[in-house]
Amino acid sequence: MSQKHKYILDKVTTIVEHHEELTRAKGELFNIYNILNLKTKEVRTHSAFIAELLNPKGSHLMQGVFLEAFINLLPKEFNDNFLDLNTVSTAVEFFIAPIDTKTKTGGRIDILLKDNDGNTIAIENKIDADDQGDQIERYCNYNKNNNKVIYLSKFGDEPSETSKGKLSSGLDFYIISYKKEIINWLAICQNIASDQPILRESIKQYKILIQQITHTLGNQQENELEAVVVSSLEEASQISSKYLEVVKTIKENFRKDVLTHLEAKINGFTYELRKEINSIYASIWFHNTISDTRETWFGVESFSGVGNNDGVLFVGIFDKNGRLILDESYNSLSKFWVHHEVLKFNNKDINLSDNSFLKEITTRQKSQEVATDVSQQIKTFIRTNKHLIKA
Repeated sequence: MSQKHKYILDKVTTIVEHHEELTRAKGELFNIYNILNLKTKEVRTHSAFIAELLNPKGSHLMQGVFLEAFINLLPKEFNDNFLDLNTVSTAVEFFIAPIDTKTKTGGRIDILLKDNDGNTIAIENKIDADDQGDQIERYCNYNKNNNKVIYLSKFGDEPSETSKGKLSSGLDFYIISYKKEIINWLAICQNIASDQPILRESIKQYKILIQQITHTLGNQQENELEAVVVSSLEEASQISSKYLEVVKTIKENFRKDVLTHLEAKINGFTYELRKEINSIYASIWFHNTISDTRETWFGVESFSGVGNNDGVLFVGIFDKNGRLILDESYNSLSKFWVHHEVLKFNNKDINLSDNSFLKEITTRQKSQEVATDVSQQIKTFIRTNKHLIKA
């Protein structure tokens, strides 16, 4: 390793350690969203909180000041009195119409802002979920000529081709990110609510959550980190590239190790690796004649560390057609994942987006040790619930 590479790593380590010390000193490790397992719930957490702040009639009782601050951070196309801010109402999961793939219309808009003149802003909120087919196109076709569409993602990524079709960002729809616009907006909201302690601290907790899921440090640490990177751009690029390569290899090896142990332990099933390792829902699926016929499968998800269940690795039953109606004794995760169990190691949930866990399984010996334990949990779950597939 060159001296320049070592300098960068040492500086980054110091910055991160300082941030962690400040986090502990400020008591910011206590976060209600993490405690209640709401970290990446798009509807229950993010859409609900953002929509409530944007609502001039919201329970914050601050009228339209948060909405105005939000509009001011958007591209200039939103700052031409497009919305009458005095008459805006907000809705979460707003139903347009049944989805029509031919006309590319319909669906549910995550957050809809609407004024009394019928002008609307439709916000598509993406934390970890995949884009749906024609989704951006469908929302752009809603309330045409009086609607602007925003695609909100963690880091400002473009929506997929299957979602946007031939539409162009900046022209047909607009992109903003949690990492930039939302964090900046929340900081402004915090200042606006400075004399409202409960509201101010609620906004602060949510801002801390967004900093966690976007891997954003505090302002001072971000500035220090940026200065280090700028001073050594070539070396920082090499480290970044190598980091992504190493993390991908660790995840791939772990999934392969789990699969190897499963093949030796569970009879009557064939196995399928689904999705590339860095894709949302990177998984292992189990097939036999009964499960394929009834379209009800066992699966293990997600080896990428993002997706359902806040990215925490789990084994579950996926019921494509809603055939299984299970009582409350079963641990439903979603409409399709009708029963699941979180996979653990040393009594801790496994999440492959957690660098501390990845560091623990860097050696093949340790990866295989954890995979052995995990495969045993999977085997037990399948044996216990195999009768549901047959039912």
